[in-house]
Formats: sequence, structure tokens, C-alpha cells
Amino acid sequence: MEPVAILGYHDGAAGQVETWFEQTSGDRIACFVYESGEPFSVDVAAENQRRVSRRTSFPVEGTFKGRPFIVTLEWANKLKSMGIRKVLPLTPENSVRKRQIQICQEQGFELVSAIHPSVLVLAEAIIAPGVWINAGSIIGYKAEIQSGVIINTGASLDHHNVLEICCQVDPGVTTAGNVTLRTCAHVHTGATLINRIEIGEGSIIGAGSVVLESIPPHSTAVGVPARVI
Repeated sequence: MEPVAILGYHDGAAGQVETWFEQTSGDRIACFVYESGEPFSVDVAAENQRRVSRRTSFPVEGTFKGRPFIVTLEWANKLKSMGIRKVLPLTPENSVRKRQIQICQEQGFELVSAIHPSVLVLAEAIIAPGVWINAGSIIGYKAEIQSGVIINTGASLDHHNVLEICCQVDPGVTTAGNVTLRTCAHVHTGATLINRIEIGEGSIIGAGSVVLESIPPHSTAVGVPARVI
């Protein structure tokens, strides 16, 4: 089992991946990493008071999920000093995750993926290293998933979809065939996209939207049917 560093600490992403990653990958989670030049502190009780479910985990006293929690801007050098060469990128912000992946590639780290065992991957799909695909998702025939992509619970991506680097798909999203999500696009919960459309780089699709036409780069589209706002 080789050590893997997870970039990010959100309990809904990195936290739940911790519960099954080692069993499915054969690698060992060595640490979690938060890129920051400031000390990390959180009032766990206060944070959980803000939620109906009060079971959210947070880093405390330099650990998260029983593993070291590393806070530094120089995380690449720190990981090298620890002998860690594998990285799973789960930082929630798409543009930040993209930059971190570039650092990993420049510094010679190996990107690894976390794909839940319940995910259905159809024939001839291509999945690059460094992605997270959560439980119950479907990756269609000849779909292409590039590095840094996050696909959350129960998403259904049909044939010949192309998801470019560091785009993000929230729970319950459905796309028809030949849909393209450009770099760092984000499709929110329960949105539906018809076939042969493109979501531009950095664009956002609102939750529950029905997208019937392509959306230009760096736009926000919401509604049924979706309109740029």
C-alpha cells in the first residue's frame, strides 16, 4: 500500500472518500492537505449547531479522520519530504483544484482517482487519473472524463460526453449524449442537459435547470428552460 495525500478536507467529499478509498484502491491515505498560509482553526460545536445533522467532521488539533492534517502553502515540498508521491485532488473550488493539479504535474506527483465500487462505467469510456466519482453514478459509452473532475452521487452521464479538466457535476445531474463540459464548468444538483450541447469554460448551471442550448463561457444559467442571467 503506497501513501496518498488527499488535497481538501470537506467531510462531504474527502471525508466520505476516506470510508472506502483504501479498500477499493489498495493504497493508504497518509494525510489530508489544506493549502493556506494561515493557521487552521474551527469551532466544531458552533459549525454543527448550524446544521440539522450535527455529525460533520472537521480537522482538530492537526488531524482529520485520524490522519495528519497539513496546513501550508508549500504542500508539494512537504509531501516530498514525507516520501509521498501520490495525490488525490479533492479541493472543492474548481480553479484552485486545477492549479493544484498543475503543481502536481510539474513536481512529478502521480494523480490517483477515487471511484466508488457502485459506479457503472460503460464500454470504452476513458477516465483520466485524479478524478472522484461518487456512489451510484453512471459513466456512459465512450465518455471521456479528464483529470480533476468531480462527479457526485447518482449522476448519469450518457454516451460520448466529454468532461474537461476540473469541471464538477453535483448529485443527480443527468446529461444526454454528446454533451461537453468545458474546463472548470459546474453543473449543480438535479440539472438536466439535452444532447449535443456545450457548457462553456467556467460556467455554472443552477440546480434543477433544464438546459436546451449551449451556454457560453463564464456564464450562469438557471431555470426551465435555462437562461443566462
